[in-house]
Amino acid sequence: MRNKLAAVLLLLAGAVQAATLSVKDDLGNTVQLAQPAQRVVALTPHATELVAALALQRLVGIDAASNYPPAVAGLPKIGRFDTVNVEAIVALKPDLVIAWEGTAMQRSLQPLARLGIPVFYSKPQTPADVADNLLRLGKLLGADDAARAQAGKLQADYAALKARYRGAAPVRVFMQVNAQPLLTISDLTFLGQAIKDCGGVNAYAAAGVTVPQASAEAVLAFAPQLLVATGKVDGLAGWRRHAALPAVQKGQLYGIADDRLVRPGPRLVQGVQLLCDRIDAARQVFTQPKPAK
Repeated sequence: MRNKLAAVLLLLAGAVQAATLSVKDDLGNTVQLAQPAQRVVALTPHATELVAALALQRLVGIDAASNYPPAVAGLPKIGRFDTVNVEAIVALKPDLVIAWEGTAMQRSLQPLARLGIPVFYSKPQTPADVADNLLRLGKLLGADDAARAQAGKLQADYAALKARYRGAAPVRVFMQVNAQPLLTISDLTFLGQAIKDCGGVNAYAAAGVTVPQASAEAVLAFAPQLLVATGKVDGLAGWRRHAALPAVQKGQLYGIADDRLVRPGPRLVQGVQLLCDRIDAARQVFTQPKPAK
């Protein structure tokens, strides 16, 4: 009888241990591991950065677009944002796969569920979301302490950034994410919110969709003091013929071709700081005192 009771207690203890490694992913699915993941495949650049920040040595495979930190360069590249090589993933023998939540990706990864390989779908948008992903992945990796430290620092850094620009003189901003067709962002996106947090006024803040199609007429009427492209500044060349635009008059056209601004990973606040720097530079140009006559 005593031996049977001991066996039951051992089983219960094992069940409790397994339950401690249980989290929800960004689709609301429960992801459970019997022990901390030791072999991780990351199928999106921000996931690669999240895992690398917590347990770089656990990464055994990444997607083709992952390029940071430099230490991941030699890892097998087994897919891209919309499709993957399932056979290559299985060959790496992962005990956790982290993927973007797109429909095409979910369809590609369906065979993994049948093989019992857990998949965590990740879709952070804001620094708070990134911090939350760090905490949940930290649990699955057995890196809770590191996750708490990094999540806390990221949130504190962003709070300090917002405080720095709170009350700053507003700057009218048009952010171009595509030239043909002309696309921008609304305040329904993190980039739109970031413009506001930097003290900017987004030309399409109130648009009812995340990535609205803009019109040149509306942009000209808005008279932006800053034109920003999420890419090379060459993409803004067409605006230079509109000499009456304040941004063109004062030379405030910038491209931010930096992954940190558009990749929701541990370096996201650094990326927002780049945007804030550009907005603040325009602020200084348009608020500096006029020279005395």
